[in-house]
Amino acid sequence: MKNNKHITGFIVLFILIFALIFLVRLSNGQTWVTQSSGTANNLHAVYFLDNQKGFVVGDVGTIRYTLSGGSSWIAVNGVTNEDLHDVAFLSSSLGIIVGDNGRVFRSTNGGTIWVQQTSGITSNLRTVSFGSNNMVYAAGVDGVIIRSTNNGVNWSTVTTGTTRFRGSSAKGSKVWIAGDGGVITASNNSGLNFSSQSTNTTSDMHNIFMLNDLTGYAGGQNDMLLFTSNGGSVWSSRSSGINQSVNGIHFSNSNTGWVVCEAGAIYITNNGGTSWSNDNSGTAVEINDVYFPDINRGWAVGAGGTIKFRGGTIGIQSISATAPDKFSLSQNYPNPFNPVTKIKFGITKHSVVNLTVYNAAGRIVEELVNGFHNAGTYEVDWNAADYSSGVYFYSITTADFSETKKMLLVK
Repeated sequence: MKNNKHITGFIVLFILIFALIFLVRLSNGQTWVTQSSGTANNLHAVYFLDNQKGFVVGDVGTIRYTLSGGSSWIAVNGVTNEDLHDVAFLSSSLGIIVGDNGRVFRSTNGGTIWVQQTSGITSNLRTVSFGSNNMVYAAGVDGVIIRSTNNGVNWSTVTTGTTRFRGSSAKGSKVWIAGDGGVITASNNSGLNFSSQSTNTTSDMHNIFMLNDLTGYAGGQNDMLLFTSNGGSVWSSRSSGINQSVNGIHFSNSNTGWVVCEAGAIYITNNGGTSWSNDNSGTAVEINDVYFPDINRGWAVGAGGTIKFRGGTIGIQSISATAPDKFSLSQNYPNPFNPVTKIKFGITKHSVVNLTVYNAAGRIVEELVNGFHNAGTYEVDWNAADYSSGVYFYSITTADFSETKKMLLVK
């Protein structure tokens, strides 16, 4: 009898240990964590002005914003009961939200008050983008494209038809709008005229993201992601590793980007979309949109009020978990470099670490590390493909240590 009790106790202990190991491995592998949105309504879009202040919009007039990086979300009530599909900001004060039945809402006080504008249409609007020189573009079902020349106060209809447009992106006087049936239509003259671009697909396009007026990505049905390096004159596939339909796209720079998909899938690329790997979201619900105000912080939103946050530093590697004798910042290597260099640092205890790159004028170029790290030695890559040759400085700051070093980019 005692032996049976010992055996039973051993089995229970084994199961508990196994479950603990499983949970630790799961938490270590999960890069996205859940934030409480305070709503069960589907969320369709997310936009952050910086790494603390952001907005989400969704069904039944859902508008929520955060001033704390998503630690808490504040509801903006009483604006509308229509489903809302997209939100964008031109500045810290000026924002636009679009939704069903031609609804356009405009804020000039940073998003706490939204005022309806007359759009002149009743079609459901799915997407909105700010261009240059006071231009704003919105599009949706029935082939509708509308534009404003005064930052969203007044609107005029540009096109109508049958295509359901779902995504848009604008750079300068250029704008691209993507929709069903593989359609991407573009304008080079601030939306006065649009012409179709060849995508070589009939799959529905769900979103489009342009890094600049030449480089961009468009995604949609059937695990599809397209890439252009010439403003859309040619679109080619960059879907390697993606296994679900793409709903949202966001790139922090020319190398690092994310796509969000159905069934909770999120994929990350560190090589400009040439290949993609699973970036464990920790959810199986459909994800509709994603936004990264900087390379180390991003938010994704989806069905049932889902908000997921990613706060891990990209490209940082733990070299040793042993606490070094002193804090240190090593000289980058190689140096000079083109375009990637490695920076190693050591911290003697659990600390908030900030590692920032500055140009010769002292302006911040990129924040490579910003967050808590355990004692140990770390190495982080800086890819300067988007920057010009010259002298740069990198600086580490903790509560107990700070140091700055110089490096040289030669292209």
